[in-house]
Amino acid sequence: MKIVREPLSVKETLDFALYHVEKAAYDSFRLEMIKPHWTVSFVLEGSVEMRSSGMTSHAETGDVMIHPPNVPFTEIAVGRGVHLWMLLDVKGEPQLDFFRRFPVGRVVTLQCAETYAHSFEELLDVWHRPQTPVRDYRAMSLSLRLLGDILDSWLETEGAGRAASTMTTGDRFYPVIAYMEEHLEQRITRDDLARMLHLHPNYFNRLFKRVYGVSSQQMLRTLRLRRAMQLLENEDYTLDRIAAACGFGDAVYFSKVFKSSVGRTPGEYRRSIRKTKEGYASFP
Repeated sequence: MKIVREPLSVKETLDFALYHVEKAAYDSFRLEMIKPHWTVSFVLEGSVEMRSSGMTSHAETGDVMIHPPNVPFTEIAVGRGVHLWMLLDVKGEPQLDFFRRFPVGRVVTLQCAETYAHSFEELLDVWHRPQTPVRDYRAMSLSLRLLGDILDSWLETEGAGRAASTMTTGDRFYPVIAYMEEHLEQRITRDDLARMLHLHPNYFNRLFKRVYGVSSQQMLRTLRLRRAMQLLENEDYTLDRIAAACGFGDAVYFSKVFKSSVGRTPGEYRRSIRKTKEGYASFP
């Protein structure tokens, strides 16, 4: 049972870490590297040949190169140029890595490179300020804006993804996560998900847990609960309707799982949301 999506609140818990931000000018270079975090490098000026996992690609002015953690890569530039690059990790609940939830290509051409460069210069300025909570929140905000620009540009190219030969183990689970999110109302078993990747169910589950720290069924329940919390904001949706739309079957089972996980019944959660909205509505 599908429910038409409509504007609802944004509920996202982020595990965010920014390790380095730099603007680098060069005459030429050949770098062979492996980083423990995601490397996001914008070619402000120049032309770069990139080699990784047996594949060669090229990035020109206005492109962003994206390197996954713990995967060796080589960058070669024979002329002058300028790069704006950062090292970071961003995971959303439940441990969904940004660049694995949205498997953008290793090279993304930005739709508005000038806007990206301006935001990055702001980030550079903030990065070099004395460390305070305000400085850290500002750096996170600007970093997320940059990731949003990359994601928007990727979607503009109809989501052209990564070549199979360049995918890591975590990348290969993207179709599984996407399938879960698009079919929350359906009965989904571990065997169903394992067949998508042509893996034995036991081996699939071991790999999945190694990447995400939870089993595929635990991940599925978390995704269903997150969607249910959003739908509870709409007073027109009955508990039975929400339960069916999120794959919980009926209102009784849904209420049991919801209270066990959230600490409140769906009705109590809905009333708290209503009270909050009524409070805002009372403002002049």
